[in-house]
Amino acid sequence: MLITITGKANATPSDNPRADEIYRLFDSGEFLPEERVNKLLAEYKSTLAANDSIRQQLHIRLTCWNLPAETPEQLNAAVDYANEYLKIYSQPSPSLIQVDLQYCKAWYLHYLNKNNVLFDDLNTAIENAYLLEDPRLIADGRSIRGTILSYKGHFSAALEDLIKAQNLYDTLNTPYWANVNLGELANTYRRFGDAKTALKYQLKIEQYYRKNKQLFAATQINTDIAYSLEELGQYQQAIDRFKQSHAFWLNEKEPAAAANMSVNIGGNLIKLRRFTQAQKQLEQAEKFITSNNNGSYGYLNLYLAEVHHQLGQHKIALTYTQKAQSAFRESENTRGLNQALMLTSTIYEALAQWSDAYYSLSAYVDSHLALDKQSISDRNAEMQTRFDTNKIQSENEWLVQRDKDKEQQLQILQRNEQMQIIIIVLVAIILAIVSVFAYRQVMRKQQFKALALTDELTNLSNRRDTYTQGQRFLKTAKQSGKPFSIISFDADHFKKVNDNLGHEIGDKVLIKLASICSSMMRETDVVGRVGGEEFLILLPNIDKQQAIDIATRLIDTIANYDWCQISPNLVQTVSAGVASYSNETELSPLLLKADKALYSAKAAGRNCVKAE
Repeated sequence: MLITITGKANATPSDNPRADEIYRLFDSGEFLPEERVNKLLAEYKSTLAANDSIRQQLHIRLTCWNLPAETPEQLNAAVDYANEYLKIYSQPSPSLIQVDLQYCKAWYLHYLNKNNVLFDDLNTAIENAYLLEDPRLIADGRSIRGTILSYKGHFSAALEDLIKAQNLYDTLNTPYWANVNLGELANTYRRFGDAKTALKYQLKIEQYYRKNKQLFAATQINTDIAYSLEELGQYQQAIDRFKQSHAFWLNEKEPAAAANMSVNIGGNLIKLRRFTQAQKQLEQAEKFITSNNNGSYGYLNLYLAEVHHQLGQHKIALTYTQKAQSAFRESENTRGLNQALMLTSTIYEALAQWSDAYYSLSAYVDSHLALDKQSISDRNAEMQTRFDTNKIQSENEWLVQRDKDKEQQLQILQRNEQMQIIIIVLVAIILAIVSVFAYRQVMRKQQFKALALTDELTNLSNRRDTYTQGQRFLKTAKQSGKPFSIISFDADHFKKVNDNLGHEIGDKVLIKLASICSSMMRETDVVGRVGGEEFLILLPNIDKQQAIDIATRLIDTIANYDWCQISPNLVQTVSAGVASYSNETELSPLLLKADKALYSAKAAGRNCVKAE
């Protein structure tokens, strides 16, 4: 059961500590049994005042995410619940509850295998999250979309969404949801064929869950680790992992989930050619897995068919392949269907039923061709979206028609006043030449201006541009009375990086520092490189305490970054100084305050924030 809540709870008419405590419990990601979920939701609702509209809406959102979702009937009921409240809260638009209910609805449609009908509403919801400027809503939406895109095999688009979500979760300091998203990133790498990278992330996530005693989440990631080990051909290690998950689900009195693990164990035993043991595992699972669970039911029957075929029981094997094919068709699992069709053909061959073997093999080929065709169609759709070919085609038609109109006009002019045509053409040529020169001159000036204001290495604002914008922000703060803060930070012990690892590695460190910092700031903020390893952040409309919080998140993010990706054993931290506008008339005194704070941070042992 997915337990999530997006967006921040805004200020409410009255304090309600118990309701807020329940909300935080749900948002923490802690596993809650269904009975306790229902009790907590009922208690949450009972504590709410009639005029507490914000918490009333939070209750609706919590309920949506925590509805029963085990059967198709329950999933459809959950979709109906979301639709009912989307009608009620259709205005104003966009709103937090509207966006979150769209996410909730999309997630249930995903589990109903209705992935082709959910993306329009999901994409609109994510766009509205950006309009609301709610980073948590944006992170949740892109994480959900990335997860679904990964499931559908659109890995590049999935990675783009999941990586953006990861940066936001890290910035928001939500470790549980950051690890959930990181798990989906790992799954995407595994599906993309990079199980080794997936395993590296999964082991890190598992360590976090076990350290925080989140056993339910740890078991889920343990299962993902087993899948990665299976992809890497480490079948016995995968079996051991699946057995751990199997024991957990039995202890939790979840026999269906335990049976799913038995199916996975059986599949790996088959790969190790331990068919008798595999049969025992699969027949135990057969008691609990029904046709409603298309995914596991399909693989259960596929593996049972393989076992009976290997044991020479070919006719029994055929009955299982038919069940597997039906389940895979129902769940639109083309990969599983192809495996079932190929096995069916092999079984018919063993029975010397050559005609049936041929037809099964033909169906396998047709399925593969359909998959290839779908893949090409998906790529064409992606290209259509990216390059908007319909718009280009429409513009081309307009250009052709425009040329025809001009040609008719020229013919009329030629018949009436040929000399006038010559003059017009000459003027047009001169104007075109002048326009080309003027355009080139403007572009050249813009390019020179950009080069003059941009740091060549990091593509940040350079010292001159940063100070100019800082002076402008200072003037605005003085006139408006709004706060203005700056953060001065630089790389700790950076000289050692250049001396020991070389300037090329040093440049990569500076580029990464710039990238991390830029990804954490607002569009209205300015990040500049003002010296070798020195950076300056301009924060309009931000007071001192907010600036300290931002600087603290920045140094924590940098300290926790895996710098080994740049150079083995590399560890990099930064120190930061914060200063806020009081009554300065020039930027220089404010810079001196920030520098003084930075020196204090250095003196305090580095990798910390000080403020003046």
